[in-house]
Amino acid sequence: MHGRIPRLVMAAPLAAVLAVTLTASGPVPPSGTLADTPALRSISSRLDGAVSTVLIEASEPVAYLTSQPDPLTVLVDLRNVTMDGPEGAFPGTVLAPVAAVAVEGATAPDGSPVTRVRVRLDRAATHRVRSSRNMILVEVDRGLAGSPAALRVPAPVAPPKPAATKTPAPRAAGSRAPATELVAVRASETPDGLAILLSGNGPLAASSVEEARDLPPRVLLDFRGVAAGRAAAVTDVNLAGVSRVRVAANSREPLITRVVIDLVRSIPYTIEAVGEDIRVRFNRSVGEPAALVAPPAAVAPPVAVAPPVAAAVEAVRPAAPTAASPVALSVPAPLQPAAPATPTAANALQTPTNDQGQRTFSGDPITMDFQGADLRAVLRTFADISGLNVVIDPSIQGTVDVALRDVPWDQALDIILRANKLGYSVDGTIVRIVPVNVLAQESEDRRKLADANALAGELRIITRPLSYAKAAELVPIITKSTLSPRGDVQIDVRTNTLIIRDLADRLQAATDLIVALDRPQPQVEIEARIITLNRNFAKELGISWGFNGRVDPSVGTSTGLAFPSSGVLTGGTGGVNLAAPSALGLALGSINGALNLDVALRALENSGKVRIVSSPRVSTQNNIEAEITQGSQIPVQTVSNNTVTVTFIPAALVLRVTPQITASNTVIMRIVVDKSAPNYSQTSPAQPTPSIDKQAAQTTVLVADGDTTVIGGIYNSQEASTSDRTPFLHRVPLLGWLFKNETNRESQDELLIFITPKILK
Repeated sequence: MHGRIPRLVMAAPLAAVLAVTLTASGPVPPSGTLADTPALRSISSRLDGAVSTVLIEASEPVAYLTSQPDPLTVLVDLRNVTMDGPEGAFPGTVLAPVAAVAVEGATAPDGSPVTRVRVRLDRAATHRVRSSRNMILVEVDRGLAGSPAALRVPAPVAPPKPAATKTPAPRAAGSRAPATELVAVRASETPDGLAILLSGNGPLAASSVEEARDLPPRVLLDFRGVAAGRAAAVTDVNLAGVSRVRVAANSREPLITRVVIDLVRSIPYTIEAVGEDIRVRFNRSVGEPAALVAPPAAVAPPVAVAPPVAAAVEAVRPAAPTAASPVALSVPAPLQPAAPATPTAANALQTPTNDQGQRTFSGDPITMDFQGADLRAVLRTFADISGLNVVIDPSIQGTVDVALRDVPWDQALDIILRANKLGYSVDGTIVRIVPVNVLAQESEDRRKLADANALAGELRIITRPLSYAKAAELVPIITKSTLSPRGDVQIDVRTNTLIIRDLADRLQAATDLIVALDRPQPQVEIEARIITLNRNFAKELGISWGFNGRVDPSVGTSTGLAFPSSGVLTGGTGGVNLAAPSALGLALGSINGALNLDVALRALENSGKVRIVSSPRVSTQNNIEAEITQGSQIPVQTVSNNTVTVTFIPAALVLRVTPQITASNTVIMRIVVDKSAPNYSQTSPAQPTPSIDKQAAQTTVLVADGDTTVIGGIYNSQEASTSDRTPFLHRVPLLGWLFKNETNRESQDELLIFITPKILK
């Protein structure tokens, strides 16, 4: 890959031994190209809390080598990096425990130029060296020298002379010649993690050490002029985050053997020269301090990190993994052999929501910083992180620009997939990543295939007689809920039986639904009490006067005129009925009957009370309407075109109820009560048909079993007062009451409706 892909860098304390720390860098220029040689730009110092940091800035990300010849010196060698300024002490301000910083020129064992940054400490302290893009950071703890970390530092040795003044020492007489072939590759566990030991038929010296610029993570060591020899082509390790070690030789000149150490994730490592062999040590887990091991009696010169010729690098690069040589992608626990991927990582992808419907992420936190990285290579990284097997669709292309810090790996994967309109499907420990439209199309195809397979079976027929439900009422439910497009239902009305034809699995579903629905329903008895109360009161008080007189010769009186010779005069203040109850009458008159005077005193009180109770009662099943009626029908005649038509109008008491029993043993009732009665008091010969007095209520109520509720009440009150008086005479003081007649009437009507439901057990 020709783009620069920053790797996930996780810092850990470095051992006080010769160590090589590599960061991702840009493409390796061909041998002899100087135009793109990186340069050392600046050195600065800053305070980060309890850490003093020396910042070494280069023009681009570079490979560097660190070593600690004594507890008070830290060396950072930048290979093939030029100096912008002259050699000498760093002129800036330094922060304790850093005593001084100097820049020196040196030469690698193969003659390549090296720019060396020497950091001197005023006391022994724990330090770390890490990189961030084109910046190398030397972080020194400001703790006391007596801390446990400082006490593990090896005894001081004399600092070496500047490399610029050193010349290769001649080989002693009888020393062995450099190795010409790689003999063995051995892996062994250490207290800190794992060590890979490379042995040859003589002293081994790597011509270059680097990390792979693409994914998955790998450490690459090249040995110029060394054949693969008897070393195994593939050595499976599967320990402490190291998957395997592969060895391959270039088939063309110059002869280069490349050793590839495949990792399941990015792991800090160091490279040591142990006698004639080379040992690559990997820490057990990120973030744990590595044990400091005393250096061997004779330490070989720093391993050269010069990149080989580009053509040679490509020639010796091993082929991609095949089925015959799978790459282990599991994430092992500390100090335990790597195990196959467990369903835990897959569950993180298959359980995306919590109780509130929000996405949840349970993966281990990771830090990622990619700029213009190949999308397929980034997706392969998650196979190493999660331990899952990842299959990427061939159509996926593009680049990724992300900067994430301490984000769960499954959340990072979800964000990258959604940003590129991708989705995934999980099958055990295999995750298949494809475009979302492909997943949608595959889901639709699977549904169509399942439907086609379901419809391809043999049709069968079953009969199910019903005991409680109506067959016609269940047909729509069964057809819509359980039957396939090929299924149908017929009804035998005589036996209330369903005849169902469909596939075997659909018939079973239909049978289960019928069993659930064909059940007896509880019954409810509804009792209503309709009470009508009528009260009336009347009071009459007054005096009635009556008189008559006549002039007639028969009674001895005469007018003395020829005309009129006789006459009669009558009058009164009201009808006088001496036979009426509660009346006192007085009659005065002459003997001959010529003049009569009648006086009637009337005092009457009349009261009445009527109470009518109607109690209709009806029983019905749950959710079935019931109705009960009591009364009469009044005939009404109409004449049209000489044709008499008789229509009957009901005047009856009607109770209509639909009960619904709830799970809490209460009853919801939809009630209609109608009480109609004919009123014959308003009939006449011209209108013989009586009017109808109607009282009705319609409502829905919730009542507990056996309780009574009032659903309606109508109260009607009427008062009337009349006065009969004789004009002018009723105004006479004291005597005016003799010419008055007063009547007071009161009436009250009241209607109450009570409902009581009872569930019949």
